[in-house]
Amino acid sequence: LHQSLQAPLVQVVECAQEDDPFAGETGRLLDNMLRALRLHQHPGVFIAPLLRGPAAAPAALADALHAARPAVVLALGLPAARMVLGCSEPLGRLRASPQSVEGIPVVPTYAPSYLLRAPQAKAAAWADLCRAQALVTARCIPPNSAAQ
Repeated sequence: LHQSLQAPLVQVVECAQEDDPFAGETGRLLDNMLRALRLHQHPGVFIAPLLRGPAAAPAALADALHAARPAVVLALGLPAARMVLGCSEPLGRLRASPQSVEGIPVVPTYAPSYLLRAPQAKAAAWADLCRAQALVTARCIPPNSAAQ
């Protein structure tokens, strides 16, 4: 990946423990999602955990996105998608069309906790993850490097 971008992918996920988003079954599924994309140990993947409830602060998230300057934001779950995009649309509508914030593509998808309850949604989540990875690749590889 191109090194001029500080964080090629920022994942925003609602979690019970801000200091350990990989805790429990939900965390293991999140880790497996990253592993499937070969991003689990990538230094450019940044996870911005949102605590459940009213403590989530949109201004703090906007500051984190501005500081990280990611190529793509992966919003895991409806609360994360709404927080990132500043809207109240349903997740299905957000997933159905390209989204962005401050010129950064946002890929809304299902939260790992939802996927544990509704495994039939895993195929759609996988498609979203692949779209996010394709956006990262497209935005992080210099155009002239493909010709070399």
